[in-house]
Amino acid sequence: MHLGPAGDSLSDGIGILWIIAAGLLFGSQFIPRKYCPQFWSGAYNISMALGILAGSVVTALALGIGGMGQGIFFLSFLGGMTWVVGNYLLILAVARAGMARSFIVINFAAVLSFFGGVLFLGELGGITLQGLVVILSAVGLVLIGSFMVTTTIPKKEGTSLSTEESGMKRGLAMAFLATVFFSIYNVMIAHVINGEGTPAPTAFIAIAPGIVLGAVIVAAFARGEGLGNWKTAPVRWHLLAMTQGLIWATAMVCIMFGWMGTGIAIGTPVQVGTQTLVSSLWGIWFFGEFRALEKRRAAYARLAAGAAATICGILMMALV
Repeated sequence: MHLGPAGDSLSDGIGILWIIAAGLLFGSQFIPRKYCPQFWSGAYNISMALGILAGSVVTALALGIGGMGQGIFFLSFLGGMTWVVGNYLLILAVARAGMARSFIVINFAAVLSFFGGVLFLGELGGITLQGLVVILSAVGLVLIGSFMVTTTIPKKEGTSLSTEESGMKRGLAMAFLATVFFSIYNVMIAHVINGEGTPAPTAFIAIAPGIVLGAVIVAAFARGEGLGNWKTAPVRWHLLAMTQGLIWATAMVCIMFGWMGTGIAIGTPVQVGTQTLVSSLWGIWFFGEFRALEKRRAAYARLAAGAAATICGILMMALV
């Protein structure tokens, strides 16, 4: 199946594999954060951004970089600043509404990126009506499966929607706004890579400084202890945050290679579905989030059903 500017069926299949690898890494990136929850989010973002910058330098040294016009460099740099604002909003959303509820909303990045790829980047330009129906059905399956996975773990015992309602609404609003920023970032960088033909390592070396500058600006203007919290944080916290940045950087290189084969209309739903499954499995088997549940069998059944729907959707997009 030819999807438009992204490539032919062979590159589509290779692109899916790259994006699955990215989803595995994106779904694992939050593990370091578990070990320094007291690290203020804005300050954590700065150290994570420095890890991303280090990852971009390693990528450039390993894979090499090519030339880039000033306009494309600026667009990539601005893309990095756009992403880091979304990332900060997501951190706040998780703090207010919880990871499960926040990621239900974040999963809609698959929908926004799908339409962004089709409307702004001309992806799926050569697809038949039958193929489009299959792709839309696959996206729907990924979203349904991701919804089931992220709603498997209930609220903490003793809490109620009424007592959490105010903070919940603000958190979910932040999660949706984060989704918008992430989707805009996806469109910008996919244009840089597929529209302008910029190699992934070259694009990344321009994105990373934008992320660092954006993180510093966000920390300086956000509520909290500001940059002082970053300066006084223990070295261990900085190393953990930088580790997450390195994981994210590796995932970003994988997904940019994937976008070369699939574009974002197909690539983002695959990424969202994969990372949702992986992050949930980390929470269940590594952090024991099911141990205190009374109805564990029902929870596992719901998780399995959601995982099956998500995997079926990904396979449909890979094989259609």
